Order: sequence, then C-alpha cells, then structure tokens
Amino acid sequence: MNSTDLTVGSRPMSAKELTDRARAFDWNPRIGFKYWARAAETIHHEGQVYLREGNVPQAYLVLFRYSTLVLEYLVNHPEAKEPEARKAIKPLQKRIPRVIELLETLRPEIEDTYEEWLKLSETQRKRAVTTSLDSSALYARHADNDPALSWSYTSPANILDAKDYQDLAVDLAKKEMKRRRRETAVSVDDRRRRNTGRIKDNDGRVVSQYMDDDELRRQMEATRRQLDRSDDYRTVFDEESDPVRPSTYLYPSINRPEPVQYQHPYSQPRVEGPRPQPPRPPKEWDIDRSSAIPPPLPDKILYLARGPPIPPSPQPYKAPLESSTLPDFDSTQEQPPTLPAKVPAEPAKEKRVTFRPAAYLENGEPLRPVFLPSTLRQKFLQLASANTRKGLEMCGMLCGTTVNNALFISHLIIPEQKCTSDTCETENESSMLDFCIENNLIVIGWIHTHPTQTCFMSSRDLHTQAGYQVMMPEAIAIVCAPQYEPSWGIFRLTNPPGLPHLLSCQRTETFHPHSVDNLYVDAGNPAGHVYESKALEFEVCDLRPGF
Repeated sequence: MNSTDLTVGSRPMSAKELTDRARAFDWNPRIGFKYWARAAETIHHEGQVYLREGNVPQAYLVLFRYSTLVLEYLVNHPEAKEPEARKAIKPLQKRIPRVIELLETLRPEIEDTYEEWLKLSETQRKRAVTTSLDSSALYARHADNDPALSWSYTSPANILDAKDYQDLAVDLAKKEMKRRRRETAVSVDDRRRRNTGRIKDNDGRVVSQYMDDDELRRQMEATRRQLDRSDDYRTVFDEESDPVRPSTYLYPSINRPEPVQYQHPYSQPRVEGPRPQPPRPPKEWDIDRSSAIPPPLPDKILYLARGPPIPPSPQPYKAPLESSTLPDFDSTQEQPPTLPAKVPAEPAKEKRVTFRPAAYLENGEPLRPVFLPSTLRQKFLQLASANTRKGLEMCGMLCGTTVNNALFISHLIIPEQKCTSDTCETENESSMLDFCIENNLIVIGWIHTHPTQTCFMSSRDLHTQAGYQVMMPEAIAIVCAPQYEPSWGIFRLTNPPGLPHLLSCQRTETFHPHSVDNLYVDAGNPAGHVYESKALEFEVCDLRPGF
C-alpha cells in the first residue's frame, strides 16, 4: 500500500450527504415489480454485511435506501396489488421497524464523526483534501465521495486494489462465506428447536406437542444435508480448493470444551440430588477437628480447576504453561503447577481490509470488484445444451454476496423459465427469492445463451439489464453464443448514456432500435470491474420442475 492509499476517503460524510445519496436513484415504475423486489432484497443484504464489517456510512446509506424504496415506491408500483407482488412485499415491510431502529442508532455515530472532522483546523482539512486530489486526480476525486472508503477516517483499514490482490480477496471471501454458512446452520437449527412444540399435519392441526428424538434427529440430518451442500440438487465446482464437506461442520453440543472461568463455589447453581463430597486434603494438612478455628480457604482458581492446593516445593514446576488454559495436574506429582505471574495482553486486532472500487461509472459512481468463477460459464453451457440443440435460449441467475467491499459470485441458479428462439422469461420468481433469502444471497447479474445469434446485447437484453443495474451498478450480463466468435462476453450498461436512456424508453416491442449509441460496454478486466478466478467455487441450483 503506497502513501496515497492513506489519504483516499479521509473525509467523512455527514448524515445529510448520505441520506441525499440514498434517495438519488432512478425510480421507474415501468420496470417490473419483481426487479424492484429483488433490488430491495439485495440492498438489505448489503446493509447487514456492511454492519458486520463495521462500515457504518455505507450501511447507513443502503439501509436508508431500502426504507425509502419499500415505504415510498414499492407500495405505489402499478403491479403492487397483484397477488405475487403482495406476497413479495410482506417480508420487505416486516423488516422496516428494525431497519429504522438501526438507522436511528447509526445516525449519532455518523454525526459525531463528522463533527470531529469539522473541529480540525482549516489547514489540516485542506491538506487532507489537497493530498487526495493530487494523487491520481480522477480516482481520488471519486474516492473522496465514496462512503465505502470514507469510513477509514475513524476505523483505519488496509485499502487494497483487488487487481493486485486477487488471491487474497478470494481467500478472505471463502473464509467469510464458510463462516456465514455455519452461522446460518446454527440459526436454522435454533428455529427447528423452537418449533418442536408446534408439529402440524397437512390441515394445519397440531398433532404433537413435542417432537420425539427420532423425528428431531431426522430433521437435523435433513438440515445437515441441505446446508452442507449434498449432491441431491446442487453441485459444487471448484478446481483448486476443497469444498466444505458435511463432516467439517460441528453442531453445538454440551460437550464442547470451554475455557476455565472462575465462579465462587457457593454461588454455583443448585443441582438435583446429593452433592459429591470434596476431596480430602493431604495428610500434612490435617488439623484438630475439635479446633474452633477453621482452616484458611484454598486458592479459588486452583480449587475449582484442580482441587485444594498442595504446599509449594523448593523445586519449581517446569511444565510449559499456556495463557488460555491451566495444565493438567496429576495428584501424584511432587510439584503443583504455578499460575503465570502476569496475564498476557490480548493480541492486537488485525487491521480491516477493504478493496477499493475496481472502476467508476461514466457519472463517477463507484463499481466494486466482482469475482466470477472461471468454470461457471462452461457449466452453464452444459446445462443449456439441450435448449441450444433445439435453438432455444436459456438463462441463469448469478448470485453471491459481498465481502470487504467486493462482490463474489458463489451460486448459479436456474429459475423456472419460458424459452423461445429469441427470448427467455423467468417464472415463479418468488421461489428464487425464497432460495436467496434462505441462503443469504444477492443477485449480482445474469447469464443467457444466443443459440442462433452472435454475441451482443439485443434491445430486449438491454431493457432486462436495466432492471438489474438500476439499484446495483455492478450487475453484469454474460452472453454466450457458442456457434460464433467471440463466443461469449461480459457486459454492463453505460451510465450515462445507456441506463438513463433505457429507463426513459417507452417502446414495448420485443425488438426495437434505440437512437443512442454506446449503450453498453465490456465489463471484463482489465477495462472493466469483473475478475475471473479459478480458485472461487460455486454451486448450481436448478429450480426448474423435473430437474
């Protein structure tokens, strides 16, 4: 990291600046309700991730945008009263009280940080801004207005370039995604335990007040098979790294070892049944039982961990000690263990890592890096081969998550769809949304085939891409044309002119010309923000009936 990295994003943003930016999105009721509902799920997920990473400004921005979208716009969409839309909006509205509570909690912290910035002398503020503008002027000018980087003012972070640290980015993402899967598994397990007293039949009647052990075990095994990625309907593809196997996840149990903690012996919880007698002290500690003066209390920590102490010996105990646990002690030894003289200090917290935007839109909006598994495209072509032989298009959704201000595609979802020679339209959108919610996924883009055409974005494709990119500027479209060269491409809409022109276009024909050129560009690296990685694993989920 060079010296310019330390100044990028040094100016914190005020709450008003963040709320103004949160409201500044292109709402268009002509875009289908399903796209807006999907966008709302995406930004809510991003807000939770930014909170977990401690990026308060960016979390505040996306959560405020979520509340604005749900409360002010979705309820007034032309399709909002349709059954599918009413079903999709209910969980979005249910989160609103919690989102508002989070916003009210985050706002004072943002304001305090901004006030601290204002208290700096004029010279100090001018020096920070000037330094940022002098370092790679265009990039720094955009970065100073990027809330994802402005957090470094109060929470220092290593701001890295994903292009130079691709292996590190993927490695950190894989570890974090594995941790989130385990967290989700525990959450699902807890929900199942809470529901053990509400077992219902197909008519909704309670048939059992409590779940027996066999039934609980069966449901637990079903949960493990689903969460550990069994091969019933999802397949893991990974060239250079081992996928998470079912045996690698250990569910919580009462036998999990825990560090020794002190608790007064007389304050322990009451236990049913007779209490075991404490061990007798060594003979040299025998006293006259008729004496009215009791012996002194033994050392508390040794009493709880190993029993009463033994008088010290002239020879020191030479067994190594660990800072976190007490060593095992055999009562037949001549020397007892001694406690460390000083409690070791807690290790210093590692500096956070965040990846700077890989590029910026034509209007200066940042584009986070997107990491794409290099084998995903070939696997999709295999799944689409039957349709390709018939001359029918097919599409899939590119889903994943965000880690350290970068996006990682981890799932290829094949939704229910109606396919023709020139179009593919998704159906039963709620099933795909449910899958994404259950697995904490966001939609990062889509992929589709052109079995009889070359590799390009048709007018229909451009309007579809506008629905993805309106709330996620990094969203990508992959086009596969196996019969032609080039046989594939990764694209995004320009902004401007592409996205605003398509949002204002009122033509409804399947294919129609546009009066503006330069509507889309290549999104692949090095010109774009998408990096292909051989080390990134992914899963396939086919939601089509019969697959």
